[in-house]
Amino acid sequence: MKFFKTLFVLGGTALAGYFGFKAYKVVNNITKLHKSLPEFLNNVYGEKPALHINHNLKTATIKVGFSQAILDKHTDIETTVREYIDDFYPDLTKGVINIEVFVKSEVAEEAEAPADEEEAEKEI
Repeated sequence: MKFFKTLFVLGGTALAGYFGFKAYKVVNNITKLHKSLPEFLNNVYGEKPALHINHNLKTATIKVGFSQAILDKHTDIETTVREYIDDFYPDLTKGVINIEVFVKSEVAEEAEAPADEEEAEKEI
């Protein structure tokens, strides 16, 4: 009986460790995506987007905001983001990924710009 108890404890610990590691990989990939996706989109479209990523157990919602001029020129932004995730973060594609493209308001752009300048001054 002691053998089965030990086996059960070891199996449960291994299972918990496996799911913990999988969760760690997803969170780590979301963090990396949040850092690299704006730079990639800036290189492709010439404008740094507003980016919001929300991740639940099996669903990731990615909201990408560009100015109206960029949205008028390019209609393939959602496809570009999805292909980028497929190429560089295949672990995230196992779940459902919802990508929403919205118009970034000019008020938000003005609010972000002074914050970036203040941060640059603090670093100096």
